[in-house]
Amino acid sequence: MSETAAELLPLAAVALTNGPFAAAQQRALRTALDLDPERLLAPFRREAGLATGPGYGGWESEGLDGHTLGHVLSALSAHAAGGSAAARERLELLLTGLRDCQVAHGTGYVGGVPDGVALWSEIENGRIDAQTFDLDGRWVPLYNLHKTLTGVIDAAVYADSALGRTVAAEFVEWWLRVFAPLGDADVEMVLRTESGGLAASLGRWSQFTDDERPGGLAVRLAVRALWEPLAAGRDPLDGLHANAQIPIVVGHAVLAGLGWGEQFAAAARTFWESVTRHRTTSIGGNSVREHFPPRDDWSTMFTAREGPETCNTVNMVELARELHRLDGGAEHLAYIDRALSAHVLSAQHPDHGGIVYFTSHRPGHHRVYSRRETGFWCCMGTGLEAPARFAAAAFAQAPGRVDVNLLVGARARVEDVVVETETDRPFGDDASIHVSVPTPRSFVLRIRLPEGVDAGTAEALVDGTAYRPAPDGWFRIDRTWTDRTTVRLTLPPVLRVEAAPDGSGWATLVDGPRVLAERLPHPAVDPLATDARMGHIARGALLPLAAAPILTPEDVRSADRSGGRVVVLPATPTRREIVLEPFASLHDDRYILAFPFASDGDAAARLTALLAEDARADELDSRTIDAVTFGQQQPESDHALTLAGTESGYNAVHWRRFFGPSTFVLQDWGASAATLRVSWLSDAVGRRMIVGIGDDVVVDRIIDAGDGDGIEIDLAAYADGRSRWVVVVDGAGEGTPRLTEARLMSAAVA
Repeated sequence: MSETAAELLPLAAVALTNGPFAAAQQRALRTALDLDPERLLAPFRREAGLATGPGYGGWESEGLDGHTLGHVLSALSAHAAGGSAAARERLELLLTGLRDCQVAHGTGYVGGVPDGVALWSEIENGRIDAQTFDLDGRWVPLYNLHKTLTGVIDAAVYADSALGRTVAAEFVEWWLRVFAPLGDADVEMVLRTESGGLAASLGRWSQFTDDERPGGLAVRLAVRALWEPLAAGRDPLDGLHANAQIPIVVGHAVLAGLGWGEQFAAAARTFWESVTRHRTTSIGGNSVREHFPPRDDWSTMFTAREGPETCNTVNMVELARELHRLDGGAEHLAYIDRALSAHVLSAQHPDHGGIVYFTSHRPGHHRVYSRRETGFWCCMGTGLEAPARFAAAAFAQAPGRVDVNLLVGARARVEDVVVETETDRPFGDDASIHVSVPTPRSFVLRIRLPEGVDAGTAEALVDGTAYRPAPDGWFRIDRTWTDRTTVRLTLPPVLRVEAAPDGSGWATLVDGPRVLAERLPHPAVDPLATDARMGHIARGALLPLAAAPILTPEDVRSADRSGGRVVVLPATPTRREIVLEPFASLHDDRYILAFPFASDGDAAARLTALLAEDARADELDSRTIDAVTFGQQQPESDHALTLAGTESGYNAVHWRRFFGPSTFVLQDWGASAATLRVSWLSDAVGRRMIVGIGDDVVVDRIIDAGDGDGIEIDLAAYADGRSRWVVVVDGAGEGTPRLTEARLMSAAVA
C-alpha cells in the first residue's frame, strides 16, 4: 500500500478525551439529551394517526416538522458509537417511538412532513408542482425525510442498533417503491425541490447492506442538472442556494467511492475546487444570505448582515471527508482542520450550548445564538450533530502505519495500539501524542503538520530524538514502540494575512490555527435569537464600514504576540490600536473578523471607497424596515411567501416572476412604514404587475422595458398602526416582471 493510502478509523475506534473539541462535544450531547423525546416524536405520531401531545415550535411547527429528530438520531448514534451509555439509551427510546409510527403506517414510511403520506399519492398521479423549496405545497419534504432516513441509517451503521437497522431497512424499501414507477423526467422534476443528502444516505445504505438497489436509486437522485455541468468542468454555482447543493455533491463523492461512475468523482472535484478556492472565507465558511455570490465578486460577503451559514460548513466537512477517502489529499484534512477550528467550534456557545445560524463578516456586526427549546432551525439540528463527529477524520491507518490527521485531543485504538493526542488547539499551539502498546511493536507513526506552522522550526521529540517534518508536510517516526511513549510536538505559529481571493480589499489575520478577530463591546447587542420567524438573523444596527480600522501589509510586521493568545497591532497615524483574540472564543459581542485591507499600503484610498459604500447604503438600507428578496429560499420562507404559478432564476441577482396571486408578509414592529418599494429586472416586452395591500389593489399597470427598475408605493392610506403588512403580487396570468425584492420603508427613497 502506498504512503498516502490510509483508511480513516471508524467512529467506534476514536473518542475525544481532552481540549476544546471534547468540551464542545459534551456540551452538545447535554443539549440533545435535554430535549423531550415525546415532543420530538409528536410530528411522527400525528402523521401516523397515533395519540400524541404537542411538538416543539419554530420550524418544527411551520412545515419542517420532524427534521430535528433526524439530527438528534445522527448525533446520538455517533455518541453511542463512542461509548456513551446515555446516548444509546435515548437513541433506542426514540427508535422505539419511530418504529411504532412505522408499524402504524404499514408501508415502511415514517416522517413528520405535514400531510406527507398524501404527497406521494399526488406525485404518483402526476401532480408534481416543484418549486425550489416547495413540493406540492410542502416545505422541502425530501430534505426533511432525508434527515429521518439518515438518522436511522446512522443508528444502524454507527451505533450497531438492531432496531435502527429494522426501521432503516423498511424505510429504504419504501423509497425504492415510491420512486420505481416514476420516469426519469418526473424524478428530475421532483428534484427541482431541495432534496438534501438523499443520494449520500442511500449510497451508504447500499454499501452497508451490500445491496445495489439503494445505490441505483441514489444515482437517480443525484440531480443530473447539477452533476452534468460539474463533471464537464463547468462552474454553475453563482447564485445557487449553497446548502441545497453541498449535500448533493457529498452524494456524488459517496457514489464515486462505491464505483458508480467517474462522472460523480469529476463532479465532486470540480465543486470542491470552486467552493474552497473561490468561495470560502478564512473560517472555512461560504455563502451570503445562504447563496453562493459570484465567484469573482465577494463584495456582499463583507457588507451583508447574513454571512456564512453553519450548516454549509458542516456539510463541506462531510464532503472533505468523502473526497479524502477517494483521493487521500492533504488539502481535505487542512480544510477540515480550519473549518472545525474557526467556524463550527465558534458557532456553539460554550456556556448554554446555543447555535449560530449566520456568521456575519461585516465589520462591527454580531451573531445570535439559539435559545433553549425554541427556533429549531436547520443549523440548530446540525449544531447538535456535528460535534459528535469532530474526531471522524482525526486518525487513519494503513499496513504498518498509523496516521494522526488532526490534533483535536482524542484517543484512537488500532488493534492493540492506543494513540492519544493531548492539546488545547486551536487556542494553543503545541501538542503531545502518547502511544501505548502491550508488547513492543514496530510501525510508522505519521503526524500531519498543521497549517500555519513554521515548518523550519517545528519538531517532534521522542526520547531525546528530534524529528523534522518531511517536504510532504508529515512527520514520519519509524521505530519500535514500547509501553507508553510520548511524542512532544513543538509547532511555532506563523502570523499571516489572508486576503479575499477576489481582490475586493478585505482580509483576516490568522495566527497558527487561530483565525483572529477584534471584540467590540459597544454598541451592546442582545446575543440571543428571538422566537420570531426570522429570529436567527442578527438584527442589531449595522455599523458604518468606514468605522473599521484599515490594515496594510505593514501591520503584520509590527504585531505583538506577547500576550499569549492575544495579538496586538499597535496604533498608527491612520488607525487605533487593535487587540485581536481567537474568533472561536469570541461570543456575545460585536466583532471585526474581516478588516478593510489596503494591499498597496494606501489606507486613504481604501477609506474613500468605504465612505462611498456607506453613502450608497444609507440611501436605502438605513430606511429599510423589512425586506424580502425574491428567488431566495430563506427570505421567501421567512416572509411566508405563497407560490401560485411562478418561475425563478438568477441574472446577477435572484428574481421570481409571478403569474398568479401570491402573498407575503412584511413586519413593521415600530408601525412606521411610509412606502413599499418593489424592484424588478426589466424584460424586453411589457409585463403586467398587480400589487395589493390586503384586499385592496394599489398598483395595476404594464411595466415596459423603459420603466426603470422599481416603483415606490405610498402607504399613507394604510398606516393605521399595523405591525404586519400582507402584500399581494399578481401577474394576472401574463407574468409580472422578474421581481427582485420588496422593501418596507420608513421614508421614500430619492
